Amino acid sequence: MLLLPTHAVTILSRPSPTRDRQNNRVVDWSTATRASYKGRVEPLSSAETVQQGDQVITTLDCFLPPSAAVTEYDRAEVDGVTYEVNGKPDVYTGYGPLKALAYQRVTLKEVTG
Repeated sequence: MLLLPTHAVTILSRPSPTRDRQNNRVVDWSTATRASYKGRVEPLSSAETVQQGDQVITTLDCFLPPSAAVTEYDRAEVDGVTYEVNGKPDVYTGYGPLKALAYQRVTLKEVTG
């Protein structure tokens, strides 16, 4: 049981890459498999850089059930915004009576600009 789920989180599983006309590997995210989970999303950081144009990098912590199928290659949609999974998800399992509090922590990142 995840404590206080606040958002619907949709995980987009990365499809197999294909080749374009120049023989480059490309991923068509429109064909990604989608799975929805109830989770808790909390802002982690937001930073702006202006070195080569304005960029804003937003990072979120997303807490999902431990059974959620998510890898470091996937993407996630939260409130209509698509984020990339940043690093491997961390699975925290409890023991005994705390097993009901198990969860998976996924760091999400969005770069705009």
